[in-house]
Formats: sequence, C-alpha cells, structure tokens
Amino acid sequence: MSQGRFHLQKRLVNAGLLVAILLLGSTGVVAFLNARQWQTTQAQVQHTYNVLLILERTKTNLNAAAKARRGYWLTQDIDSDSRIFLQDYQTSIQQTQQTLTQLQQLTADHPAQQARLQEINTLWRQYQALHQSQIEPSPAESQPEAQFSTEDAGRTSLVQVPDRLQQQLFALLDQMGATEEQLLEQRTAATARLTRTSNHILAIAYGLSLVSLGTIYGLLRREARKRQQAEANLRRSKHKFQSVFDELYEFAELLTPDGTLLEINQAPLAFAQVAREDVLGKPFWEFPLWQQSPELTEIAKTAVGQAAAGHFFRTEVTFKSTTGQPHTFDISVKPIYRSQSEQVMWLIAEGRDITTQVQLRNALRQERNRSLQLINGSVDGIAAFDENGICTVWNPAMETLTGIPRDRAIGHRGMDIFRFLLPDSLLQHLHLGTTDTVTAFDFSHPQNGQIRLIEACYSPLHNGSTTVTGGLIVLRDVTRQRELERLKREFISIISHEIRTPLSSIRGALGLVAEGILDDDPQTAKEMVNIANNNIERLVRLVNDILALNRLESGQVDLKFQWCPVTSLVQQAFSSVEALATAHQIRLEATVPDDLWVWADPDWLVQVLVNLINNAIKFSPSQTAIAVTAEALASESMIQFSVADQGRGIPADKLQTIFGRFQQVDASDSRQKGGTGLGLAICRLIVQQHGGHIWAESELGKGSTFYFTLPYPEQKKTETREQREGCLS
Repeated sequence: MSQGRFHLQKRLVNAGLLVAILLLGSTGVVAFLNARQWQTTQAQVQHTYNVLLILERTKTNLNAAAKARRGYWLTQDIDSDSRIFLQDYQTSIQQTQQTLTQLQQLTADHPAQQARLQEINTLWRQYQALHQSQIEPSPAESQPEAQFSTEDAGRTSLVQVPDRLQQQLFALLDQMGATEEQLLEQRTAATARLTRTSNHILAIAYGLSLVSLGTIYGLLRREARKRQQAEANLRRSKHKFQSVFDELYEFAELLTPDGTLLEINQAPLAFAQVAREDVLGKPFWEFPLWQQSPELTEIAKTAVGQAAAGHFFRTEVTFKSTTGQPHTFDISVKPIYRSQSEQVMWLIAEGRDITTQVQLRNALRQERNRSLQLINGSVDGIAAFDENGICTVWNPAMETLTGIPRDRAIGHRGMDIFRFLLPDSLLQHLHLGTTDTVTAFDFSHPQNGQIRLIEACYSPLHNGSTTVTGGLIVLRDVTRQRELERLKREFISIISHEIRTPLSSIRGALGLVAEGILDDDPQTAKEMVNIANNNIERLVRLVNDILALNRLESGQVDLKFQWCPVTSLVQQAFSSVEALATAHQIRLEATVPDDLWVWADPDWLVQVLVNLINNAIKFSPSQTAIAVTAEALASESMIQFSVADQGRGIPADKLQTIFGRFQQVDASDSRQKGGTGLGLAICRLIVQQHGGHIWAESELGKGSTFYFTLPYPEQKKTETREQREGCLS
C-alpha cells in the first residue's frame, strides 16, 4: 500500500515538475520575444527623438543665418562689424547644411518625410543662391567685404524675398516635426502595451509555476520528514566528528592503540605541507614533524606507549615550519575507552601552537628580571608588600638605608619591620592603606647613628583592578637635597648682599651728584663718580664670574684640548695682569722650561693663571715679587704649576674653604681688594674639568703658594714636536 502510494506521489511530482518546466520555458520564450520587440520599439522612439532634435537645430541655424544676414546688411559700411556678421552667416549656412544632411540620413525609411525633405532642399538652394547674390566679398582688404543695393526700396525687397523662403522652410520643417511627434506617440503607446502584456504573461506564468512547485514541495516535504529525522542524528554525529578533525585550529589526530594514524585534521597537514593520504595508515611517529630529530621521534613513541597503557601524556615540543621558523606546541595524547570497559579503543593526539604564549612568557620573565634589576640597582630604598602586608621585595638600597638585611625583611609584616626603626608617631604616616601618602622624617641609622632626612612614599598596588592587592614603599635619602636647598638659600643671600652693597654705594654717590649738592666741590663730585664707577666694575666682574661659574658647573663648556707651550701661556697671563702689577709695584717672575708642553684648553688655562696671579698681586706688598713656576713630574705623569707671593698668608683653617663660592680670608677683602669671592672657585672647576687638582699652602706673614696639576696623557707623549707646532698653529 505504502509502496504504491510512493510511486503515485513520484508520478505526481514528475508531472508537476514537467508542467512547471513547460510553464517556465514558455514564459521565458514569450518574455524574450517581448523584450526584443520592446528593444526595437525603444530604438524607434530614440530615433524619433533624434529626428526632432535635428529639426530644432535646423530651425535654429536658419534663424542664425537670417540674423547674420540682416546684421551684415545694416553694418555693411562698418568694416569690422560686417566681417563678424559675415563669419556668423557662413558658419550658420554650414551648420544648416549639416543638419539637412543628417535629416536625409535619419528619414531614409520614411517616404513622406523624404518628399518634404526634397522640397526643403530645393527651397534651401534658392535661399542660399539669393543670399549669395546679396552678399559678395570685396576683392580688396580696404573695401567693405559685402555690398547691398543702395536704394531703400530695393533693400526692402531683398529682405522680404528671403523671409518668405524662410517661412516656407519653417512650414515644411514643422510638418516633418508633426509627423515625427505622431510617430513618437504611436511608438510610446506600443512600448507601454508590450510592457503591460509582458508583465501579465509573467505574472500568470509565475503564479501557475508557484502553485505547481508549492504542490510538489508539499508532497515531497510530507514524505521526506521521516527520512530527514532519521538522517539528522547521523548528520549531527558526522558534523561533530568533522568539527573536531577539520574545523579545529589545533592539531588533532585519531590513533589506534598501537599508534596507527586513522584520521587527522587539516591544521597539521597544512603546517607540515603534506597530503592526508600520505600519512593515514602509518605510525604516528612517522609523521614528518616527528622525523625532524631522533629526540622528537622518541617523544612520539613514548607518548603513544603511555596513552595505550591508559595514562595521559603531555609535553612541550618545538617543530620547525617549512620556512624554518621554530614553533612551540603543547602536545597531549590521551586514551579513549570502550563504553563501560577499561579497554583502550582509540588514542586522541592534540597539539596547540603556544609560540606566542611562550614568547610572552619569556618576555614577562625578562621584564620581571629587568624590573628586579632596576629595583635592585635603584638608589632609593624599595619595598613591596602583598595584600596581607607581608614583605615580598626588599632591595639593597633599602638594606643600606635601614640597616635591615633582606633575609630578615622578606616574609615579615611591614609594620613589624618599621616598628624597629621608627617611633609610633611616624608609623601612622606609613600605614599600608588604599591611598597614596608622602611623608618626611629624620632617621637615625641603627648602625652608624647618622641622622638622615628620609622621604617615604607609599602607593597601593591594584594589579589592573580597583581591588588593592598590595603596597609599595619608596624611601629616599633627601639629606643632600636639603643641604643643597640650604646652600641655595645661602647663595641667594650672599648674591643679594654682594649686589646690594655696590648698588647702595652707586646710588649714594650718583645721588649726591644728581641732586647738585657737590656742584661747588668738583673734586669731591669726581671722587663720588669714581666710587660709582669702581662699584659698577665690581658688579660687572661679579656677573661675569657667576656666569662663568654656572657654565662650568652645568657642563656647558666644551674644552678644546691641544698641545700648548707653557712659556706662551704664562706670557699671556703676565700680559693680562701687567697693568695691575705695575700699579702695585709688583715684579712678575717666571721659571718655566722652554720645551715644556701641556695638553689643555689654552684659553681656560690662561684664565686660571690670571686669577691666581691677580689674587697674589692684591695681597702682596709693593716692591715684592710673584713667582710662577711649571715643571713636569715624570713619576706621576703630571705637570705642576705654582704661583707664589710674599703676602700676609692664609690661616690653616681657611686653606680648603677659600676654593668655595664667595669665600674670603677676611670679609672686608671684597670691598678693599675689589674681589668677588668666585675666582678660586672658577679655578678649581677649570682644573677639575682638565682632570687635575688644585690646592694652597701658606705660612702667616710669609706668603702663600697656590699649586695645581694637569695630567700628561701617555698616548700623547709619542707625538713629535712638528705635530705639536702644527696643532698650535
């Protein structure tokens, strides 16, 4: 019964399909024929539009020719204007002839239009001949290009005759246009009818086809539901299997317990550039990736053996791609048991490319090591604590600052560690909380007892979230910073005093002169001006010395080293201080070997000598001598300079401090001697930047001697005297 019904449904389906195919085929034929007819009609419509367009152009050109002719006639006595109208007339005649030719071609399939066009051509030739008789070019350039009859009545007749011809031409052109417009309406209506007919045929045919197909679909759907339901489970099962082996990005293989490869997905095949049929049925360890080295082959055999014995195997291996790039894979092989049995039925081998993760892991390890190096190399004490306040990081600088070794800090609570170092009043500022805190306190080192100013900064650690997962404490020794701030305040105070004192003197002296108080005492007024001038020079020296000192301390000075003869340097220094020495009745003496050379910047070295000799002159009594000497210390590879005077001497407790800023043996020296207190500080910086050393020796009442040494580079000793002279020149 069901078999007969099946065959009946099959015949009905076939009949329905045949009907649907016939309907669709006939619909297609009818649609094709209608489409061709529609295209033909549409082409005729376009042809009619073109004829109408050419007719309008012909009318326009005729009007243009008539206007140009009238203009020529009216301006025939004006040479330039008549030429323009003549050119326009000729252009319009040519364009009219072209449009008439186009009309001849476009209406070749219409006898009535051709007859009218013949009449138009006849009138057009008469029109042209009449115009040619009215417009004749002059043979000479100086004559008008065209002439008309000079009598007014004759002119009127010459204008009226062409106008009548033009009216006849326009009438014939209008008749052609009317005929074309009728054709346009007919063809447009035919196109609309074809479109409606095609739409009706298509709608009916497709409607019948849809009814046939719907009936067939209903019959097939009702019969196929059972088969679809039966096949659904099979498709799902097959889809799962294919998804595992073909859609996974990871490597996946199905093996027998003895290691034979039953199935493999596309990922390992693409990576190894091998075909599926070349590896199926072969041992797992003969896959090309495992053949890259004996060690890999042995790993594959071990993995199969352990998995066949019921054990899960997992390891990391490195394979090379076909381009030679190494890739790290997480490989695992696990057993699949028979249902409700401990017998291993299959083995599943999986491989996941973890190259990126390994690189990130290595990068994180390197970054962690780098961070530890930075922490351990930091000059600030750094300590880290977890969410329970237990110390996890304690760098060497923290050991130095606190005196607590790392092994006694790691693993202990932070508050317990700092309680041994600080009183409770300071511990409350170091509480390991959830906000950033900064505090400063005086700290006595437990080992050496030194008092240091410590700045403590605490920051909570969030680990990328809002939850606090620990804390970080940074201890910084700001003792030197506090000392520098104190020195800065002292420097500003000294500068203020050094500038205010001469300014007060300048203001007082110039004020007396400006107010006219000393008008009757020119000598005293001159003395006041001299006082002001001396204080101005003192200010200039002070500013220049401060600028030089700042350049030297900030490293803005680029020393230009070269070989320099010492005799020449000493002579330059003597020339600079000769006037001052003469004024103080001081003799300048030099003891320098002629063949002694020094590797230095000559300008800055002369500055050192000038400053030392200036000081010696200021503090030496008249009729005494200042001795400048230089000698090579071969045993130390040094050249030593000395400047000796016979002055009052320097106390022993001042021999080191005089090289500081604004340091004087006597506070009144800056006013009486005109110094700024910066000369020796500048000398020390210049000598230090040359790699040398400067110091002073003195005996009260017998004079002082200032020494400084400069290195004598070993690699420069081999240079010849000619090379030295070349450098000097």
